[in-house]
Amino acid sequence: MDEEIVLFRTAQGALGALTDECPHRRMRLSCGKVDGERLVCPYHGYRFGPDGVGESASTPRMRVDARRWDVAERHGAIWVKAAGADAPLPELDRAGFFAAGVLTDRVRAPLETVVDNFCEVEHTPSTHALFGYRPDSLGDLETKVESGDDWLRVWNRGPQKPVPRLVERLFGIAGGDAFVDDWTVYFSPVHIVYAQWWEDAATGAPKGDRLHLAVFFVPVDAHTTELFVFPYSTRAPRGLDRLITPLFRALTAREVALDRKMIERLADPRPDLRGTRLSRFDSPLRLHRERIARLYRGEAPSAG
Repeated sequence: MDEEIVLFRTAQGALGALTDECPHRRMRLSCGKVDGERLVCPYHGYRFGPDGVGESASTPRMRVDARRWDVAERHGAIWVKAAGADAPLPELDRAGFFAAGVLTDRVRAPLETVVDNFCEVEHTPSTHALFGYRPDSLGDLETKVESGDDWLRVWNRGPQKPVPRLVERLFGIAGGDAFVDDWTVYFSPVHIVYAQWWEDAATGAPKGDRLHLAVFFVPVDAHTTELFVFPYSTRAPRGLDRLITPLFRALTAREVALDRKMIERLADPRPDLRGTRLSRFDSPLRLHRERIARLYRGEAPSAG
């Protein structure tokens, strides 16, 4: 959101997150260096701790604090939020699931437009290589939508699209199995948590691995959105399965890259939905915009 932040780690390992501008003469603090427990501005040597409290050797009595952000390290990533914000840091770990790393990507499109893509399955037959539904099954796809004041849930079930035999063996599935994609969108921060699994089409019995993914959407500016993806599976990274974990991570990265390439082909990536013809899979789109505006951007609801 056009907010530049400098991250640093002190000699003792403490994390700091400050607005990337020295309050003295507006130098970028990210051009400085860490000296012990403080970040030193390269312009005039002002020194700042992780709490934002600054000091000046030339003017010791001068109050020169930098804006501080709350920062924490969790799930293999650095998390930053406004100091004192009520939104808790997300808990991604789930019993019986094992992390497969952290993936990042950057999409040249606004936040709402990118979230739209990750919240519908109509594009999966034509866009995705592996996970999604057969093109001839979309008309009969089972879909349920639920919403609360600060969340939105979509559940889908239908025939898995054909995938290579190696992928079937990797995930313990077979042609004709049903694929279930159950996700919930949260809005502060903006992220989607997916639960994905396969079922025997005839009996409904679960089959193969279960997948758990969390995708976070960070608006770099009005036209660019950064993605952070946390993939989990029920396959423990032990023994021979250690070889499957990086493959699962690579397959997930490929699917995200296919999403990015398709989004960036849009003739008009603006979030404005006026003039578009929406299908039954697009019903959550207007709800996304209302909740992003109210819960993430802190904007007052419009009179209309």
